Formats: sequence, structure tokens, C-alpha cells
Amino acid sequence: MEAKGAIKYSSIIVPCVQQMVKEKMITTVPPKYVRSDLDKSEMADDSGLNNKIPIIDMNRLCSSTSIDSEIDKLDFACREWGFFQASLK
Repeated sequence: MEAKGAIKYSSIIVPCVQQMVKEKMITTVPPKYVRSDLDKSEMADDSGLNNKIPIIDMNRLCSSTSIDSEIDKLDFACREWGFFQASLK
């Protein structure tokens, strides 16, 4: 039984961008997915990509001599990228 005066919330169903492209509903990236806060000149170079996916050395995270610098890299990767590539060099 629902409490008196309770507010119901629901999500708006929105198709994913991949589905919209597949069904030919759109031909360009919707503006809400474009990061205009980034300087585009910093993002591209001759190869087309200037940024590289952060690589975190899991062995360095276990080392008492290098843990601090690797934790800083892990923190940056999580905050700025939302993901990272793990390595066991």
C-alpha cells in the first residue's frame, strides 16, 4: 500500500543514440552528447587523438615505493575518464 501523498517518479524512455542511428532517426550527434566545454584544438593532433586511455599498473599499486604516484594516476583516471586500462607490467 502506498503512503498517502507519496510522490511517484518515473523515467522518460529515451532510445539510445546507437538505436536512433540504426533506425535512421538521426544523422548527427544530438547536442546533449557533445562536450562543448573542451577545447577541440587540445583534443586532436596529427593522429586524430591526443588523449590516451589511462593505464594503471596494478603491480605499482601493490608496491610500497610507487603506490602514491600510481594512486594519483588512478584517481585522475576515475575522475576525468570514468575508466582505465589495467596493466600487470
